[in-house]
Amino acid sequence: MLALLVSTAFIVIGLIGTFLPVIPGTVVAFTGIALHKLLLGEASVSWGFVAAAAIITIITLVIDVWCTWWGARRFGATWKGALGAIAGGIIGFLFFNILGLIIGPIIGAVLFELIDNRTGPEAARAGFGSLVGSVVAFFLKFVLTASMATAFYLAL
Repeated sequence: MLALLVSTAFIVIGLIGTFLPVIPGTVVAFTGIALHKLLLGEASVSWGFVAAAAIITIITLVIDVWCTWWGARRFGATWKGALGAIAGGIIGFLFFNILGLIIGPIIGAVLFELIDNRTGPEAARAGFGSLVGSVVAFFLKFVLTASMATAFYLAL
């Protein structure tokens, strides 16, 4: 029972973390699943399930970067603007935590587009695209994490 309570706490924090950029939500939820398996062994889910959950976790990490890139490009950013969005997200998070992770990609895309001699409206559209990509990433991460959690409880 204690293993289930600890795992559930990790999974709930992970689900909440998919909406909070400072918490790697899917990684936390996966940790709960892996802990349950390590604590209960054969009484838990299979190692194949744990491996599938690990793959889903890796996919969500890729989704974060790819959606930011895709959003910027979809709204007209050059490859430099899309790279600026990713760099802005990383730098923003390192120096300004949650706010930097949200605003950093926008500033990065706009700044790199302006450096590339794009007009103000073109650069702003690229920045908006990076925001759209981030929102899409949050949604996809939540859906994948919730699906992983649901499958875990069904597999028990």
